[in-house]
Amino acid sequence: MAENDSLKSRILGRNAGGAILKLVVASIIVGAVFSFFGLSPRAFWSGIFSGARDVIAAIGDNVGEVFMTLGAYLLIGAAVVVPIWIVARLLARRK
Repeated sequence: MAENDSLKSRILGRNAGGAILKLVVASIIVGAVFSFFGLSPRAFWSGIFSGARDVIAAIGDNVGEVFMTLGAYLLIGAAVVVPIWIVARLLARRK
């Protein structure tokens, strides 16, 4: 029983009635906005998942380009950093 109480309090908080009232009010507002724009929950979630799928596809298409750019940055940076690091290490050994 204590397990159910803790789960209930984690989901609804200390004031379950207040949380339920907030959910009811938010549901009415969202339902009114959806009705005003002629949306359905199915169309909403379909749009969300379709958008996420498009973003993932765009990232996937550009991954090769991103890795090529990062590789170029690595080589340019290493051409400066590695010689400085070697000189610093050689100078530090003399002490």
